[in-house]
Parts: sequence; C-alpha cells; structure tokens
Amino acid sequence: MPGQAEGQYVFPVMPAATVGPEGAPHIMGGVGLGALIDAMELDSELPLQFAQVQFLSPTQHAEELAIACEPCGGGRAIAHYAATAHVGGRPTHRASAALGQREHGDDTQFAAMPEMPAPDACQGVERDWAQPGGLIDQIDMRVALEDNARGIQAIWTRSRAEFAVDAGWLAIISDFFLGSHPLAHGIGSSSLDATLRFVQGCEPGWVLSITELGAFSRGVVHGSARHFSEDGRLLAISSQSGVLPRIPHGVPSGSAPPMP
Repeated sequence: MPGQAEGQYVFPVMPAATVGPEGAPHIMGGVGLGALIDAMELDSELPLQFAQVQFLSPTQHAEELAIACEPCGGGRAIAHYAATAHVGGRPTHRASAALGQREHGDDTQFAAMPEMPAPDACQGVERDWAQPGGLIDQIDMRVALEDNARGIQAIWTRSRAEFAVDAGWLAIISDFFLGSHPLAHGIGSSSLDATLRFVQGCEPGWVLSITELGAFSRGVVHGSARHFSEDGRLLAISSQSGVLPRIPHGVPSGSAPPMP
C-alpha cells in the first residue's frame, strides 16, 4: 500500500509471508524481494525486467516493511530503480532493478525445459517443519529430481491460493535456493543476495524450478536456477549466494552439519 510520501510504500507482514521456528517468524527473503518488486512496479508503472537484492539484517517479528524507491536512470523504454526496505527504522533490504520494455521483433526462447516427471507423478515434500498459516503452509511442493552429488534439484511448486505467476511470485519460489541441497540449509544458513531476471508470467499453476549449485566456497554456496511453466515456457532466471550452516566445534570440515 502507498506510504505517506512519494515513492514510499508499506508492506504489512502477515503470517503467510513468514517462515522460521514457532515464536521467531521472519520475512522470507523472496517475500522481501517480491515486495520491493511490487513497490518499484507501482512507482514506475512499468513491468520488471531484472531485480537484485541484498539481505542486510534480520526481520524477526516484523509487523511491516517500509519501502522507499526512486528512479535513478534509464532511457525512453527502460527505467533503472533503487529501493530500500526498513523494519522499525533499521535497513533490512537494498535492491536495484530495471523496468520497462521495448519492441524487438519476434520473441525467441533458447532455454528448453528438460524432461521431468509431471507433478502428479512426483513425491511431495515433507512439511513437518512448516508452521500452520506460514508461507510454506501455502505452497504445494513436489520433487522431480534430486542429485546431491551434482548439486542439481528440480522441484514443482504451486500456490494453494492460485496466486498469479508473476514477477513477485517467482521471486518467492526462487528463494527456496538453500533448500535444494541437504548441506546448504540448516542452523545458521541464510541468503546473502538474490537476483531475478523476469521473462514472462503465466496462468496460475505449477512451476518447475531447476536449481544448479555452482560451488561451496569459503563458507558460501553459489548457484542459479531456471523456472518454467508446466507447458515449458521459460518464466525467469535466478541466482543466489548464501552462507552455509555453522559447523559445531569438534565436527571435521566436510562433515554434514546438523539439520534443524
């Protein structure tokens, strides 16, 4: 919703936007990126092309996200924007984006969706860690491929409320990045940044996200993902870096960290 001044917006934080243990919910990083995208699209009245966000500080128990955005360059077709989000006056997110579009002949898709089992043929994700009414509780997830040795995961996701598959929704599901490998999520893991390159939206339904981890290096995991509609249309390309879980004292390097 609009804030008190030009370029300012307020995102009320409801339980459905949060993840985390009972008693310590926080805004999921993808939800924060989605809120920043919404604010910049509202302010510019232009569709998103690209957005990048840095996660600056925790958001536990946040009641609202205050967003300030402003144009910072561009031309006749594309506008560059910057945005920041605060919780209680403390900066939590910093983003940059390009918005707009221009005419350029026929659209061409080079990235092909690999053959994967359909959602109905895939195993559902265990949801014991999902808080009732929280974000994870709002999403169906089914694993199509999990190859931990190569750092590749393919997972189908769908909004139970049939939300539109737009840039904001794709920002949310792209943030399941750390959950794509058992050694990348756990106690102390957190996202450092996220990038979303938005290609197109589609009707509500299943989205196939194929995540490929590039490396674990110096305590950080790097990787990227492609997101496809059920009929094979490329919807977005994302990338992310995240801090790996803490290794307790006495556990040799390379051993699996404890899982939550």
